[in-house]
Amino acid sequence: MHIVRAALLFTVLIALSGCSYLFGEEGQFRERTMDYQQAESLPPLSIPEGMESRPRPQRYPIPEVGAGPFYQPEDSESIPRPQSLLNVNEAAGLELRQDSGRMWLVVERPTDELWHQLNEFAASNVSIDVADRSQGVIETGWLAPRKLPGDDGFWKSLWRFITFSGGEHRDRFRITMQAVDQNGLETSVVHINHVRHSTPLPDTIAWPEEPENDPLVTVVYDELMLYLEQGGRKVGASVLSQDLRALPKYTMTRDGNGYPILVINLDFNRAWLSVGQALERSRIGISDLDRTLGIYYLAETAVVEVDDEEEEKELQLRLISSESGIQVSVQVDDDTLAPEQQSTRILNRVRENLQ
Repeated sequence: MHIVRAALLFTVLIALSGCSYLFGEEGQFRERTMDYQQAESLPPLSIPEGMESRPRPQRYPIPEVGAGPFYQPEDSESIPRPQSLLNVNEAAGLELRQDSGRMWLVVERPTDELWHQLNEFAASNVSIDVADRSQGVIETGWLAPRKLPGDDGFWKSLWRFITFSGGEHRDRFRITMQAVDQNGLETSVVHINHVRHSTPLPDTIAWPEEPENDPLVTVVYDELMLYLEQGGRKVGASVLSQDLRALPKYTMTRDGNGYPILVINLDFNRAWLSVGQALERSRIGISDLDRTLGIYYLAETAVVEVDDEEEEKELQLRLISSESGIQVSVQVDDDTLAPEQQSTRILNRVRENLQ
């Protein structure tokens, strides 16, 4: 019996030392997360004399370790996660980002041009109370959720559709533009804030750190991004130009998981026909369709991972009836969504061509 116990103890000691050999600081399978701090920097590629090359500034320069007020993680558990990109249009210089529930829009274009477009975006739908170019701030007037005689515009109605509220409250939006340094490129960060107050309205406004209605602000971000993608001109029947007396015909929004969807406020037959015509106008190829299942099979593919292997799959544009209307999404199959960036691009093209 003593021999068995001694053998077991010896086995445990060997196993523990083996774990240290395999997984310790000097082990074969050690933690390598922090190795990047020991990485060496190499000079950029130099062009030989006598040759000309168009300069390309680094889009995402990596700062030197320890230089500047940068966050330095102590271990692998404290490394911050990268910011989530909700939508990207590189051609238009637009990036919709999100981090810890906060959203903002990064715009690469001259600040004067962007300021003018932001003013037009807001003024085309509501009255503007504040437009301070020096501070980069635009504030709308107080918007009534209920339709009032002579009032028109998207802002006054969308909150009512989301909250089913009456006229006891008023809503106000604030758009801020801040120029940032990005390797010589004229770049600005745009934030949209929202506040709601019951009547009587206060004389001064205490703007919250985060919008009081995230779904509503998300829709406005999508509308602004589409507006800027088109160079500041309206396309299609934008939700910003819809009459308050009826739900917008279609709205670009996101589901509970943050995935882009297009909501069409029509019956299924009319929505099916409208989407088919929009696909044709946008020159998105259709390889097949199934009216019963509500699927347009697109002549476009996406690379997805199947059983740890990458495969190229045909995309599907699906129409599904819901309480909010007909939801249009881009999928690979019943259980697999299309890549988010690809889905956003296709849905935006469909939306631009809806009539």
